[in-house]
Amino acid sequence: MNKSKLGLIKFKPILKNKIWGGQKLKNQLGKESNSDQVGESWEISEVTENVSIVEDGGFKNLSLSELIKQHPVDMLGQESIDKFGNQFPILFKFIDAAERLSVQLHPNDEIAKKRHQSFGKTEMWYIIDADPEAFIIADFKENLSPESYQEYLNEGTLVDHLQYIKVKSGDVFYIKPGLVHAIGEGVLLAEIQQTSDITYRIYDWMRQDKDGNYRDLHTDLAIDAIDFNVDYQYQIDYQKEQGGIQELLHTDYFKTDYINISKDENLKIETCQKFMVLMCVEGKVELKTDNESSILKKGETIFVPAILDEIILTTLKNSRLLKVTI
Repeated sequence: MNKSKLGLIKFKPILKNKIWGGQKLKNQLGKESNSDQVGESWEISEVTENVSIVEDGGFKNLSLSELIKQHPVDMLGQESIDKFGNQFPILFKFIDAAERLSVQLHPNDEIAKKRHQSFGKTEMWYIIDADPEAFIIADFKENLSPESYQEYLNEGTLVDHLQYIKVKSGDVFYIKPGLVHAIGEGVLLAEIQQTSDITYRIYDWMRQDKDGNYRDLHTDLAIDAIDFNVDYQYQIDYQKEQGGIQELLHTDYFKTDYINISKDENLKIETCQKFMVLMCVEGKVELKTDNESSILKKGETIFVPAILDEIILTTLKNSRLLKVTI
């Protein structure tokens, strides 16, 4: 496979209706759906039964898995294969919470492998839009023991011991496995996470579906997966208005940079022989390689194969992007 064949790739969004979903994915990010409760748009995924399909171009209708199987090194780069095998290691989403999500957490790699034969879930949030009183939940507001947690859960008072954080556009959060968390109503965000769909719900606000049923909780699974001693800064501090590229987060699973560039600026980005993904969270840009160009606008995501040496990014209006690699 030569470089002229494998180029910039856009995948078809996989839209997920959720009991808490709304219309911002349609109205603000241009997703197409007849539903009024679109909660998630899976932008690039190799989660089982939710594998992304190429949207257009020479590989139209091929799956991400098929592309990787045919061209593993050209797609992913040797470093990703050495570390994660031939599976695409990151899941990219946009999420619209018209109502608050359940209070939840995700298992680490060790627990997820033992129980679910899966990766754990480390994730990052970038807040694209937030209503004036919007919030997220992260951690408990005081130190809890497993015993006191269980007591408050049984009493129905756990929500009084959670930490509520008001959010605004541009806020960034690092959600490690074990961190109790939730997205509050009125939040639109980009989520970058390990390729995993394992969530332990511990509280769901006594919410019922249209048939009057409560969603399943996973309190027994959660108890030994909760981190009761969170010792890291989960809100990431950075300079939102600073131009150029800033590193936001570098984990064992992915590295995320923030790009802020003004209209008509050019920026050269090298792949360093690793795949790269760009999520546009504001504005509109043109991406150029030696052989092609592609437009990327707010709410879109594009995959840059490892075989491409570099891309030139030209802004068509003031733009903010998330650049993700391993």
